[in-house]
Amino acid sequence: MIGPMRSPRLWLTIVSAALANAVSLGVAAWLFDGFDLTVGWWVAAVALFTVLSVVLRTLALRMMGAKWLRVYTITGGLALTAIALVLTDLIVPDSGFEIDGWATWAVVTLIVWATGVAFGEVDHHAPAATPGLSPDIRAAVREGDRRAS
Repeated sequence: MIGPMRSPRLWLTIVSAALANAVSLGVAAWLFDGFDLTVGWWVAAVALFTVLSVVLRTLALRMMGAKWLRVYTITGGLALTAIALVLTDLIVPDSGFEIDGWATWAVVTLIVWATGVAFGEVDHHAPAATPGLSPDIRAAVREGDRRAS
């Protein structure tokens, strides 16, 4: 048996999520003057944001439980995306990653969140070892079990 972190499918999921985050952050920075992102710090910001997103999602799901999974995707996911962006903005130097203005924050958060939701729909067959989601919860969601929604 392959250990959870040695699963090729898990690493494919993590790399795919990072690529989705890279695209969404890059597109948002390209679209909005209030979002400054330099190439060098873009890589660091994507890595940091991806890690923060996984950690925050895992903590939220453990605290709230499976019955809130669908609600989490909409409201919780949006809030966790905003928190991960704020933390990324605080950690990465302003010279490399800076979001200015409440409207820019709101739209960038929506873009990154929507990309994450779309990625989640494409990657709904992620391996059981994916952090934050047990195999039982994943199976219940795939089967449309009302208890998981």
